[in-house]
Amino acid sequence: MNVEYVTGRRLRALVDEMVDLERARMGGMGPFERDWLMAKAPDSVRRNLRLAGERPDVVAANPPFTSPTGQGVAPPTSFTPVATTNVETNLWVPSIWTPIPANDMQAGKIYQGNAGGVLGTSSSAPTATWTPRCGQSATPSSNVTLGATTGTTMIASLAAVPWCWQFTLVIRSLGLAASGATGTGNGYIVIGGLTTAAGIVQSMGGAVPTTLDNTAATGLILSLTWGTNAAANTATCQWVTPVLSLN
Repeated sequence: MNVEYVTGRRLRALVDEMVDLERARMGGMGPFERDWLMAKAPDSVRRNLRLAGERPDVVAANPPFTSPTGQGVAPPTSFTPVATTNVETNLWVPSIWTPIPANDMQAGKIYQGNAGGVLGTSSSAPTATWTPRCGQSATPSSNVTLGATTGTTMIASLAAVPWCWQFTLVIRSLGLAASGATGTGNGYIVIGGLTTAAGIVQSMGGAVPTTLDNTAATGLILSLTWGTNAAANTATCQWVTPVLSLN
């Protein structure tokens, strides 16, 4: 019995012919065609396909991820203290340190802001109101409020006690025109090291503004309003992270 071995170009031509016949009969992706494609695939493709077959729950997954939006680094020094004023004042420069780029917003987008520092109070126990806003203006009232804290009476004669802030902003929808995006969020500020208590937590947010501008550069900012104008009523932002995109 004579056995003829087919190799080289003739073998490839026969395999191509079998694949064509299989496609005509089965409509494509039959066993011959799958083997034919695997034989032609690079080693990396064959390896990834093997891994995908072994772990279909992991390969090609789409998990959420966290990344900085806009500015990529934290500031090198503390910002100018908010002191000797009872006018609402930004605690840092949002256009530089916590920007959100134009056209970055989309429905379902989640942003997070984080900051911290120290504060002090006069002997007359002032009130303090903290307001998260969306915008880049140095004039807080020009930015969109996301819901301030209540004006809480602070403990008197504090000196360099720490505070820490976190806020999450969720974009619900985008408008057809500029300044038509809708968002909402909540956050808190923690003030510790008080002389008569372990610390306090004030919540903020809850507003649902419909005038966020997704077509222009904006930002996430925290402002402070002291109830009385005194040099001892002072708050300093010592650090702020870039705005984080959580998805």
